[in-house]
Amino acid sequence: MKVIMEPIEMIGWFNLKGVLMPLRFRLETKEHQLKTVKVNKVLYHTEEKIAGNPMRSYACLVAINGVEKSCELKYELNTCKWILFKI
Repeated sequence: MKVIMEPIEMIGWFNLKGVLMPLRFRLETKEHQLKTVKVNKVLYHTEEKIAGNPMRSYACLVAINGVEKSCELKYELNTCKWILFKI
């Protein structure tokens, strides 16, 4: 997987335990167009601290142009921002 570190727009939902889960996200391509990517499956999620900043990390399977790929998404708990970390 390649490290991307791109901010993304996310649509997610909370389960009954209050855990945030990603559904689909939108990112900007090199041609400055917005691309919507569907999250097919969340493999696992963990909580971690990077430089003292609490984050939730998600390993996911996504569908990009009909091809399923694995990716890692990160959610910053303090700023409520999503990042496409690896794909």
